[in-house]
Amino acid sequence: MNESSENQPYKVGSIVPEDGWYACVPCGNRKYLKAGTRFGSCLMCFGKEKKEFRKGFELWEKLESK
Repeated sequence: MNESSENQPYKVGSIVPEDGWYACVPCGNRKYLKAGTRFGSCLMCFGKEKKEFRKGFELWEKLESK
């Protein structure tokens, strides 16, 4: 895998490239996702009463395997 694409953020609605743990960029919530599914909205972000949260800033990053 290309190192430059490994830590790129993924937008909500894009396809999960590989099985693994992903973190929501704005809040850090972690979720295990399967390859071929789509990135969904972060329920932790939507559950917060943050007026500054805006749709479109929802990004996910793959966490490194240990």
